[in-house]
This record gives sequence, structure tokens and C-alpha cells, in this order.
Amino acid sequence: MHNFMTDNTTIAWIFLSTALATETGPTDTRGISLIADGINHAVPTEKELQTSFSWLIGYGLLSKQEGKYFLTTEGKNIYKSASKDTNILLKICENLERLIKSMHN
Repeated sequence: MHNFMTDNTTIAWIFLSTALATETGPTDTRGISLIADGINHAVPTEKELQTSFSWLIGYGLLSKQEGKYFLTTEGKNIYKSASKDTNILLKICENLERLIKSMHN
């Protein structure tokens, strides 16, 4: 990924990690952190997780129930769109970052 990560990059990274971690069902922050570490070779900080979760929940892409996170229908659609023409994680993350950036504007 990037040595210097913008807010959009971090949100995209956590969103991708959550999408992958919840493929078989809702998961907690530990499950998401393990996937995030596998993608970026870095464990996300508590601040990175909470900021990203807040943004993703605020935009209706993520939900939390009983301490576990899962993608909403809209979140699944965004993920599907970002991964439509590729299965390369870095490319999917870049696509997510572009989509997130466009939602900020």
C-alpha cells in the first residue's frame, strides 16, 4: 500500500479488510485487524479502526450488531463494484479509495 496513508486510503483499507473478514459472517475488530495486517503488513491502530468504522457506518456501508461488523447491502454493492474487473487486492483497494473519495465530495 502506501507509506503515507490518507484518510481515504485508510478507510478503503479497513473497508476491504472488513469485506474479506466478513465473507462468512459478521466479525469483530480482531478478525478485521488480522485481515488488514495481511493486506498491508501493518496492524491498524485503534484510531484508524474507529475513524474508518464511523465513516463507513455513517455512509451506510457497514453495520455493527452485538460487537460484530458486517457490510450492508450498499456496502456489498460498493465492494462488488470495486472488485468487478480484478481480484488483485491492491487494485480493489485503489478502486475503493476512488469511490470513497467521490463520496466525500
